[in-house]
Amino acid sequence: MNVKIMNKSHFPIVIDGIVFPSFQEVDYIVRDEAHFRLVRSDKNLRIGKHNNLLYKQKNGLVQGKKYNFIYDALSQHAGAAYIYAIEALANPVIKHLDNAQFYNIPLPGPNGKGLNMRYFNSARINQQGKCQVGPHDIFISHGIGDKNYWIAEKIKDFKFAFCPGPTWKNRMLNTGYKGEIFITGYPKLDPIFQNQIKRTKRKKPYIAWLPTHGYSSKNRGRSSYPFFNEYIKKIPTSLYEIGNGMHPTTKLHSNRKQLPTMQELADADVVIADAGSTVYEAWSLGIPVIFPDWICKESVLNHFKHDKKNLEYMIYSKQIGYHANDIKQLIDLIEVALNKGMKDEEKEFINGVFPKSLRGNSGKETAKAIKEIGSTI
Repeated sequence: MNVKIMNKSHFPIVIDGIVFPSFQEVDYIVRDEAHFRLVRSDKNLRIGKHNNLLYKQKNGLVQGKKYNFIYDALSQHAGAAYIYAIEALANPVIKHLDNAQFYNIPLPGPNGKGLNMRYFNSARINQQGKCQVGPHDIFISHGIGDKNYWIAEKIKDFKFAFCPGPTWKNRMLNTGYKGEIFITGYPKLDPIFQNQIKRTKRKKPYIAWLPTHGYSSKNRGRSSYPFFNEYIKKIPTSLYEIGNGMHPTTKLHSNRKQLPTMQELADADVVIADAGSTVYEAWSLGIPVIFPDWICKESVLNHFKHDKKNLEYMIYSKQIGYHANDIKQLIDLIEVALNKGMKDEEKEFINGVFPKSLRGNSGKETAKAIKEIGSTI
């Protein structure tokens, strides 16, 4: 008996010596019931369907480019926030590549040799039911913060992974990651380092409170949102200009465009932050950070208590940066931070996470690594 089977994944599937090429329909000769059950168990195979051409057109199953930058964000349920975030990370890289394009899903590329840059870890991809990780996929996190997102357990399906600096590489290796790691920096900030995003002229110091997104779990206090709305009003506007740069996913609920936090970072003299990427982004730009411990510390330490090598656990447990126990102390620390700037411990910490040598040229270094991998396929 012959059965038409189409592989809807972006990489070939081999079952007991039988190859099912990407996006192609083949005639499968049923050997026996046991073998057919094995074939049917692979969810990437469409078995016995007669509308495969229509399915391919509807779902964008095309060849793709040599370098494919994948949104993978259609089921993240956060508006366009992740799409903008991925573009902010990818655009500084793409300008150093030829034959590159954004796509919603990973694609095989010419002769099946395309590379797919993916910004969500394999655990999250599988959880969301999107296209699973293939052998030519590269993991590049959509942020730089440590939310236990790119430890080995979460990225084990990737053969290749990019990270901003040696601290991240060591963390990934220490959690057991077996793939190949490339230190490439953090391209998102290239436009600021290259002065493409101009600093706004102001008459007073600019203080930016940049909370990460809120959580629905008992550890929702890892974010100072929405609690910061109550406290930000107490910072004296007679002395400072105050900015509120919410996490892009949170902007969905405030009718604000979900662009990444960039202008606020370019402008800030001091950042108030809690967790996530803005902490590391501010430090890499030389901006001192104040942490509202009375809101966040307990929840951060409790959430990461089983992984004390987590970078955010270290920040709060070792009190790296300026830490405030209440709003009065936070206001006092603003002046301290303005006068003294970043301390040596913050500088040492961030230089391991995102080295100075890669700041401003991360896009070029990332493109170089992508080409290196591409040359081996």
